[in-house]
Amino acid sequence: MSSRELPEPLEDQRLTSPDLPPACIGFDTSLSCRLAQAKTRLDRLEHDHRSRDHSALATARVEFSLAARALADALIARGVHTHRDTD
Repeated sequence: MSSRELPEPLEDQRLTSPDLPPACIGFDTSLSCRLAQAKTRLDRLEHDHRSRDHSALATARVEFSLAARALADALIARGVHTHRDTD
């Protein structure tokens, strides 16, 4: 193969953990992104000791809670809560 020839194109492949329930494969990442963004904002506001905007902090906490609940609701709807025997 010359330096200009490329091997077979790489394809995105999902690597899954054996413990990962099938309901998580192909999961819509928009809820995960929402949760990550809410957590990042909340962390930033909680650690910013120079400016304590309590209203913004309360709003960030509410958004984090709502994002976590939305993600959990989506996982429950896919049956993830029945994957393992817990409580």
